Amino acid sequence: MEEELQGLQQEGNTQAAQYQERGQESGSPAGPATAMIPWKYCNVYANNRSPERLFLFQGQSIFIQQRLDEKVTIDQNTGNVVWDGAYLMSKFLESHIGNLQGKSCLELGAGTGLVSIVAWLLGATHVLATDLPGPHTEHVQRNTGSNAVRIAQERQREISRHEDDQGREIGGAEGGDERMRRRRNRQERNKMIALDSDNLNVAPLDWNTPVLSDSVKFQGPFAYILCSEILYLPQFHRALLKTLTKFADDKTVVLLLWKQRGLGEERFFDIASRPSTGWKVEYLDKTVLDTEFQDQPYGVAQMTRIPSSSSFSSSATSASPTVEAVLEVSLSHSPVFVLVVFYDQVSIVFLSPSQLLQESITGPTPAVNFKTYDPYQQLSTSPTPI
Repeated sequence: MEEELQGLQQEGNTQAAQYQERGQESGSPAGPATAMIPWKYCNVYANNRSPERLFLFQGQSIFIQQRLDEKVTIDQNTGNVVWDGAYLMSKFLESHIGNLQGKSCLELGAGTGLVSIVAWLLGATHVLATDLPGPHTEHVQRNTGSNAVRIAQERQREISRHEDDQGREIGGAEGGDERMRRRRNRQERNKMIALDSDNLNVAPLDWNTPVLSDSVKFQGPFAYILCSEILYLPQFHRALLKTLTKFADDKTVVLLLWKQRGLGEERFFDIASRPSTGWKVEYLDKTVLDTEFQDQPYGVAQMTRIPSSSSFSSSATSASPTVEAVLEVSLSHSPVFVLVVFYDQVSIVFLSPSQLLQESITGPTPAVNFKTYDPYQQLSTSPTPI
């Protein structure tokens, strides 16, 4: 991990910056017309340490500002620079998800905001990029704000140009070649998605208390939750799972992309795969990755909610949950208390000795009074009966 961080800080060639300067001098942003060779992420001219990096998606230039004034370590300032995983997630969206019109997307640990910008560029109606409060979200806001306004304006000009071409085609006689050109323009116009910069938003989000500000206009559930390179700190895995559960329903698709650094990334899936969580995990083949990275130690997975798990009610008067796992039984108390797990919630159920004898531990609990606890907080070992 430390070597990788040092690699991100190394000096490199500034060809990307030169492309940008030429585009600015000509009065237009750098793009496919500027570069005469196919754009590649892994190329000898890439400068990972440049304060501004250029990416091309959907024929659009995306300029990402990097904060190089602060040291990047495994547990601080990781969102200051673009990680390879963010690029890979963006390419996955472009190549395998495609048109996101009418969809909503939530990005966790947005970092520089590249993934959210690409999701918005693909037409998502609501895109929310989140990161920790303070400088982290401010950095995301700078990148998303500057790119969204510029790209939306460019897209509208392009749509208008094609509409003008279509009007001229209708208004006058043309030769065969000109008609074909106009027809191609019309087809390209029909493929274009009008973009609204207001559909790309940024908000702070702490996974330990996953609550969005009231100012966020769309609060979920989201069609897609996007997670790239956020599994390398296992101490946050449970909080991450809690956050996913908060903003998902049984139609949500969670996409996760991570690098296998040997830091315990896969432990997250050990937790998420437990029946008690109500999540289904599916690992995707590495061929879905961009070809430049298919021989690299990256993993991709998608998670979906098990439908019945999203409808659990913790109401003490109506719930009759099924006990999945008994964690602790104490016969020294009267009434007996049993710590049990139902899907993603932990409850302490109080039973009399006779009830405990009559009821199957693996079957439905009786209609008794119980209190639900947050499973991600420390539980008391000697709770007081309700």
